[in-house]
Amino acid sequence: MKPSDFKKIIKEAVKEAIQEELKDILLEAVRAPKTIVTESIRDTYAQPHLSTPKKLTPQERQAMFGNILEDMQGGGAATTAYNGTFQPQGPVDAVNGALPEGSVGLDQIMALMGGK
Repeated sequence: MKPSDFKKIIKEAVKEAIQEELKDILLEAVRAPKTIVTESIRDTYAQPHLSTPKKLTPQERQAMFGNILEDMQGGGAATTAYNGTFQPQGPVDAVNGALPEGSVGLDQIMALMGGK
């Protein structure tokens, strides 16, 4: 048998098999019970309802900004209660990474840990 004849036989067999399978698939689809699909549309981009901010009078606005500026000039929350006397001495040993000899007083340690 020539290779071209063999190729034709294979091609026809594959074509018949595909046609039979497609026929079975289509018959199952037609006979299957119909299901009704219902979609519920929900707006996922809905924005929450925000209340409008209170309108400030010019005097209230001036007082508010004045208080903010006073806090900023006075240091506000950036101040610290620790006014210690720790003063590092001497250079750091670059080769060994060690600090020079020194002592830290217990009062300095307690002042650092005072908030805890």
